[in-house]
Amino acid sequence: MSRVSSAVTIVFAACAMTAGGVAAATSLSVAPSAVRGGQRVIIRGNADGCPVGDAVTIISKAFAPTHEFAGLPAVFARVRSGGKFGIRPRIPGTRRAGSYRVTARCGGGNLGVSATIHVVA
Repeated sequence: MSRVSSAVTIVFAACAMTAGGVAAATSLSVAPSAVRGGQRVIIRGNADGCPVGDAVTIISKAFAPTHEFAGLPAVFARVRSGGKFGIRPRIPGTRRAGSYRVTARCGGGNLGVSATIHVVA
């Protein structure tokens, strides 16, 4: 095989792998975005770049303080195929009405995305 045809083969293979293996963008969402204390929310996202099986740490003052990360309430979800993760935490019945920011971390770093939970009276 000549050098030119080898180079063309390598470039073609790289393009094929990129087209077939495009990763989804990192994301984080909460549904419903407005809940009463005592209800559950669905938190979903994509932890692009985190290996399957790793834990995503989801942090918010809206959560129960059962588990914590850096002194803030946290819940944990496992990364599935394609970087997807999800969990259904219950918002404590005693949580005050207000807006609460939700962030996520994986692999020692912040995912760089956030969402909001609105707790209503």
